[in-house]
Amino acid sequence: MRIRKPTPVDAGVDTPEDPLVMLARLVEAGDGLLPADLLEAARALLDRAGQRRLIAPGISVVALLGATGSGKSSLFNAICGVDAAPTAVTRPTTTQPLAALPASPGPEADGAAGRLLDWLAVDARVRLPESPSWGPASVGVGENTILLDLPDIDSDVRRHRVIAERLAGLVDVLVWVLDPEKYADAVIHHEFIAPMAAHAAVSVVALNQVDRLNEAERTAATHDLARLLAREGLEGVDVIEVSARTGQGVQELRARIREVAAAEDVSRARLAADARALAVRIRNWLESDSAAAAGSSGSGEREALVALREAACRAVGTDRVADAVGDSMRLGAAVRVGWLPARWLARLRRDPLRALHLGDDVHARRASSGSAAPPVPRTSLPAPDAAADAALRATARGYMAARTSRLPATAQEQVCERLSPRAEQLYDRLDAAVGRTDLEQNSRPRWWTCANALQVLLAFTALVGGFWLLVLRVMNRYLLLAAEPPRWGHLPWPTVLLLGGLLIGLVLGLSGTALARVGAARRRRRVNGRLRQAVAEVLATTLVEPLDVELARIGEVRALLDGLCSPPVR
Repeated sequence: MRIRKPTPVDAGVDTPEDPLVMLARLVEAGDGLLPADLLEAARALLDRAGQRRLIAPGISVVALLGATGSGKSSLFNAICGVDAAPTAVTRPTTTQPLAALPASPGPEADGAAGRLLDWLAVDARVRLPESPSWGPASVGVGENTILLDLPDIDSDVRRHRVIAERLAGLVDVLVWVLDPEKYADAVIHHEFIAPMAAHAAVSVVALNQVDRLNEAERTAATHDLARLLAREGLEGVDVIEVSARTGQGVQELRARIREVAAAEDVSRARLAADARALAVRIRNWLESDSAAAAGSSGSGEREALVALREAACRAVGTDRVADAVGDSMRLGAAVRVGWLPARWLARLRRDPLRALHLGDDVHARRASSGSAAPPVPRTSLPAPDAAADAALRATARGYMAARTSRLPATAQEQVCERLSPRAEQLYDRLDAAVGRTDLEQNSRPRWWTCANALQVLLAFTALVGGFWLLVLRVMNRYLLLAAEPPRWGHLPWPTVLLLGGLLIGLVLGLSGTALARVGAARRRRRVNGRLRQAVAEVLATTLVEPLDVELARIGEVRALLDGLCSPPVR
């Protein structure tokens, strides 16, 4: 037996289109989204594929599978050209798998075949003769191929059936041996053949015991069996009529098995078929477990996001902070541009921003500590009331439900469960974002300096006028000196200075305060927008982007499943 030179796939160098590579990506993308049993089955298949490729990549294993009474063992002997498997009227006659090895293998090939059979746990082995003891001159199914005779797939003995099912999942080529009586048996087709529909490329179907039928019956049975196979997904698999007793069709069956088993990529084709069959199971689960709401669309997701942003803004009090910013600016204007004699009243009021522990400007803190923002302490904003807190939690859950509504129910639950801790941390992150937001506390309009200087000048003018009048009063009353001050028209200049400084200062103070209110309203709008942007960023990093990642994963899973479930290119 000469071992074929391994192909790149046999050697483990996979192309991007290799179903096993796609299955590995599916396992990675579907972790936490797909059921654990399906993921475990995929990992087991990938592990088995790696072992199979390393053990004997140039050797193929062909197994005869059939129901009780189908004549598998007799057909096995006919193919081998020697009485290797026991046959009898009593059933079952095959209790353990039997391997037929090629006649003259080399040491390397013989060792590889032995390791492969050890891996398959097939202990009973027989070496084919150089020439058959009976039948056609050509024996076996190829110099690089091992033929297995398996126990009945429908055996009443559970252990026999388990052996047949296990090896059917490991061998490279499947030869289904059916007989005229049970070829349409529903159990055989539904439980064994139909689940292996993805393995059509490595399957051969033999209708045994055709010597018991006349020509018309044989043709009808063959056509009916082909119809059943096509309905179950094995369309294109030829039905070969054989008779182990007379030798009819054995040579044709042997040639067909040699053709399939001799393909350079038969081992890869079998593993690829396993990957596709598993992908079909996963896609069926995905479709059956789908919880997509009828008519769900992106508009529902957008509405849920808008509701979440509003609930977050209410919970963290963005409007309250923005109002405090406006009040703080108006208070600052009253202190710096208001009427000077009344400023002390404004100084008695506490800055509303400092009352919320938001009195230090973020830019000032960044400038003092470098480019990176230092840790911002928790604000003194009151925790949201029960209604606001419940609304935030409910809208967060509603948003997650809306975004995951098109996922399977199990995947939706898993995604929401993974993101629930993030939703629980939402308020703390929002509060920290408010503390980091630039509230423009130390930003003062330039005209405030000019207005303040003018107020000081007017106040000084009023003081000069008042002091002048006081001096004149002392001179007239106590020193009995008649002193006439200069006049502006009929008004003495000291009076003009006193009243002018006070009245003009009052007018300018009122005007400056009114102008500052306009500026405070604008600042409030700017800060409110900045706060809402900070809230939106927290929501994006906490929920939106993680959900995007999860949905991208399920999208990748669906794309991989579509690729795996598509018919292979032949």
